[in-house]
Amino acid sequence: MTTPKSEDIDTEAVALLAEASVLRAKFGDTDVWLALGHNEVRQVLSDQRLSREAAMGPDAPVTVRSAYDPDILTSQDPPRHRHTRKLMAKAFSPRIVALLEPRIQDIVDDLLTGILADGPPVDLVQRYFAPLPIMVICELLGVPYADRAAIRGWAERLMSTAHTAEEIGEAVQQIRAYLGGLIEAKRAQPAQDLTTELIAVTGEDGGLSETELVANLQLLLIAGHETTVNQLGNSVLALLRNPGQFALLRQRPELMSQAVEELLRYARLNSALLPRVAVEDVPLGGEVIEAGEGVLALPGAGNQDSVMFTAPDKLDITRPNANQHVTFGHGTHYCLGAPLARLELTTALTALLTSLPDFSLAVAESELTWREGTSIRALRKLPVTW
Repeated sequence: MTTPKSEDIDTEAVALLAEASVLRAKFGDTDVWLALGHNEVRQVLSDQRLSREAAMGPDAPVTVRSAYDPDILTSQDPPRHRHTRKLMAKAFSPRIVALLEPRIQDIVDDLLTGILADGPPVDLVQRYFAPLPIMVICELLGVPYADRAAIRGWAERLMSTAHTAEEIGEAVQQIRAYLGGLIEAKRAQPAQDLTTELIAVTGEDGGLSETELVANLQLLLIAGHETTVNQLGNSVLALLRNPGQFALLRQRPELMSQAVEELLRYARLNSALLPRVAVEDVPLGGEVIEAGEGVLALPGAGNQDSVMFTAPDKLDITRPNANQHVTFGHGTHYCLGAPLARLELTTALTALLTSLPDFSLAVAESELTWREGTSIRALRKLPVTW
């Protein structure tokens, strides 16, 4: 396999995949296994012998500080995970997502009206990509949009790999104090939002505990917008780097849903998904993960595996199996918010191409910069003109 030159692709992971579908590597001072092949990534994410809960303990071979909380859905194994997810899944049911669709369209239209009124150039990250997802998640949870600056600050710190454990802990304390106040307000004055619904099943038999409520509201508030902000930026930049595909999408807007899947596959977002630890020996890609060893699944490599995707280094918005990507994970921990993320991406990109069909970068591509010390690929700015 030739290593793609595009920065949209995790070239380091793809180069490793050319060696083997499973490899040993160093994570700090610890040896871990990397799952690189598409099939191997899917197995890691669905094999119950590879545990998230086992990655929570103080002696775990590999962990992620910002996700070190046994009460968060993404840290749990079945049956506890199944129970918690069932209670939270109502946030992203087809009914709820359908109800949000007109509101998302209104937000998109308002943002683009302001952009068009001000005229070029405009930074799409600041004016379009960042406001949309946080407005949506604030409405879903009943969080005041006026608090968006604080929420964005907490999100950037919690998604960062550059902060100390103390700094991350401080951010967690701040956001949980904020959510505690929100919960008190909703208990005193219930509203038509998900926070109120989750409060209603807290403390009951079979319901969430108080700590689970706060922890998972944090998960929804932070993960519910931060990843979508950056996937929007990465997707638009990928289209700008592939003018033929960009032109095809403008000519055939009916391809947008398929294009979103291909952009999710092609435009890398995460370097690695949350670690697992084997609770017994597990065969994986011709190797054996021994009990007690850690393993990381690399979606950027899995999404570039030629075993699954023909010419994987090419952006092809007509790719028939693009939705086989592993960007949202797979199996038990498949992203709870995937339906909402797809809706936001499809609505935002459709409206952008309709309102600004001929936009282009307002600066040389070499001037674009990325947030450093973060686990996700995040543009600082994307200035465009038209």
